[in-house]
Amino acid sequence: MNNSNFWLNSDIKGTLNLLELANTQKAITNFVKILTDKEIPVEFYSNNDGDSMTNGKKITLSSSISANTVDSVVGTALHEATHCKYTNFNELKYLNNTLAPKNLMSGKHTISILLNFIEDRRIDDLVYNEAPGYQGYYRAMYKRYFYSKIVDKSLKGPEYREENWESYIFRIINIFNKNTDLNALAKLQQIYEIIDLKNINRLINTHESLLIAVKIYKYLSDHFASMTPEERKSQVQQNKQNVSSKFPSKEETKKAFNKQENFINGEIHKSSMSKNERQQVEALSKLNIKSKKIKTTDFNGVKRDNIKVHVIDGINKTLINSNLYDIFHISSIYNNTANKGISLGKKLLNKLQIRNEQITLASKRLKTGKIDPRRIYAANFENDLFYKIDKSNYKPISIHLSIDGSGSMQEDNKWKSVLTNTIALGYVSLYMNNIDLNISIRTTGKDPRLSSKTSQIPLLILAFNSKKHTLKDLKNLAYYNPKGLTPEGMCLNTLNEYIPNSSYYLDSYLINMSDGYPTFESRGFIYKGKTALLDTTKAVYNIKKKGVKILSYFINSPTNDYREKELINNFKIMYGKEASFINPDNINEVTKTLNNLFLQKNLIS
Repeated sequence: MNNSNFWLNSDIKGTLNLLELANTQKAITNFVKILTDKEIPVEFYSNNDGDSMTNGKKITLSSSISANTVDSVVGTALHEATHCKYTNFNELKYLNNTLAPKNLMSGKHTISILLNFIEDRRIDDLVYNEAPGYQGYYRAMYKRYFYSKIVDKSLKGPEYREENWESYIFRIINIFNKNTDLNALAKLQQIYEIIDLKNINRLINTHESLLIAVKIYKYLSDHFASMTPEERKSQVQQNKQNVSSKFPSKEETKKAFNKQENFINGEIHKSSMSKNERQQVEALSKLNIKSKKIKTTDFNGVKRDNIKVHVIDGINKTLINSNLYDIFHISSIYNNTANKGISLGKKLLNKLQIRNEQITLASKRLKTGKIDPRRIYAANFENDLFYKIDKSNYKPISIHLSIDGSGSMQEDNKWKSVLTNTIALGYVSLYMNNIDLNISIRTTGKDPRLSSKTSQIPLLILAFNSKKHTLKDLKNLAYYNPKGLTPEGMCLNTLNEYIPNSSYYLDSYLINMSDGYPTFESRGFIYKGKTALLDTTKAVYNIKKKGVKILSYFINSPTNDYREKELINNFKIMYGKEASFINPDNINEVTKTLNNLFLQKNLIS
């Protein structure tokens, strides 16, 4: 099982889509922050990023990630993050300053490879011991980018046994492979002892890793210089004694070796992403968007358990500006409507202030309770000198106001009327102690996971929560652009988990405002007709089972007059006999109904 299954949807198959990439980016960003205790940007690689090796300031990811490779990508990001935390990049930047005084400039390339190798061992050991939970990601990274079956076989074969730099570099970077032959080269055993992996934590910084790299370089330089051609030839013959007869070709081994060198030098190939895709992923990673699986029935009566609804928590500038689902105006064209809603909300609030008051009842001349000072004079004659104060509050009300945000709501000023009254109620809830209001929008939008413009996804937008949002957040409702279809039952199934149960201490309500049939279609899945009506009915029933009272309003309009009877019957099938029917000009009747509800003297002690 992949380590990423704990936080990434385990049902994902094949290449990750944009939403899954965003969730991966978000998870990796959190891992990096935990590991480094720094805010290091984690971004997807683009064509203009240049070298993919981290520079200590940001971390880049490959955009080509599948369910099978995500662990290795996480491991790579963590490896780069570890460099950000522990590696002194000035040692690499000013390497010439260290090598020039020692006359080692001619060996800079070799020393750089050795330094990268030693530094990788040093920092990876730190993470292995300090954060064992990341070990699985590291193993996946090395398995994908470094370990090779060809190299395993080649280490036992006759290749790379010459006494030269290429052979030593190949053998050194694989010196801890279980197939390593320390007799393959004359000085390999001594190199093994110089590195001393078991005590690699003795190296406390990058400079000490550099000193080990320089020591190995000088040791081997002296070794090469001291050998005559005859001695070198004799040593190679000795190196190749008792080698395996089954081994890969030089070309195969060279290819695997180059991959290992690239990994050590931080030159891992990373697939790039277009600018537009990067912007979408950046927006998705900053938003709180979840993909919820639901059970439903399609037009043909086939039960489906793989349909997903995207749940968006809050409307903010990132969501509006990115317009991921093609359902937002970049500028608010409903500003005047929002302001009217706030004005209406202020008028309502004046009527409702009584709900913020506490009702107090004092009972005197009791035989138990607190002593009443005014009854002390009677202490010698009677014992009813105690009193008690009972305090009662209006019973808290939790209201979830869910609005149909489909394209038909644009007709006959329906959306403007709904928006005005919705914002008015939202304004009231911000200033009332015992009224909690949540506002959601049910709609569809362009699926950001797919390239086709016709690919739609059911959306549940948790637009406002009076417990955590402000007036500014409430005004963001004015940026929403009603469009798309009506995935009624699918969204209500998802909404159920966000509506609290009614109890002695809480009255829970679902207020619905919609104007049409449940309808949805995308990529061969059709949701409409009788099966969609019954699916919505079942979703409503499941909400009612929690003791939630449902007030449902069908917003009729002249456009629907020709099929009014049919619409009324279907609406009552879905929402019950209590369903009400209003026109856009009378939506304030909803507000009046709720106003009366708020003023009911339903008290609890």
